[in-house]
Amino acid sequence: MCDSPRLSADAGNSGPNRVVTPTPEAFRLARAEGNDRLRSGGSIFESFFALDGAAYTSGALPTATKELLGLVVSVIKDCEECVYYHLERCDEEQVSQDQVLETLQITLVGAGSVTVPLLRKAVTFMSKLPRLGRADHEA
Repeated sequence: MCDSPRLSADAGNSGPNRVVTPTPEAFRLARAEGNDRLRSGGSIFESFFALDGAAYTSGALPTATKELLGLVVSVIKDCEECVYYHLERCDEEQVSQDQVLETLQITLVGAGSVTVPLLRKAVTFMSKLPRLGRADHEA
């Protein structure tokens, strides 16, 4: 059993191979704390964060579409934290559950079965989000 107060075992998932995902609140807190430590480590970190933020602002592509693209890249790069971040941003940008699931399906087709473990974590985390976690969610 995980002793971390920031992680929770997902319901119905027991045994040695259970998938553990953070709650959205725990993820946000850990991310903010880590980013603060990075920012105190030098100006290049802050410059990167500014570049990253600027890249996702609305332009020829709306922010919601850019977040879906970020989700694809994050799954392909096997970045669990990045997947959680882009799912939260999709939730904030009012991307529909169907749009996210279709995006994850395209990612699976493009990147293959190696993505399935992270996709399991992604849909579990998504189920904990305020909008994307609702079964009746429609855009």
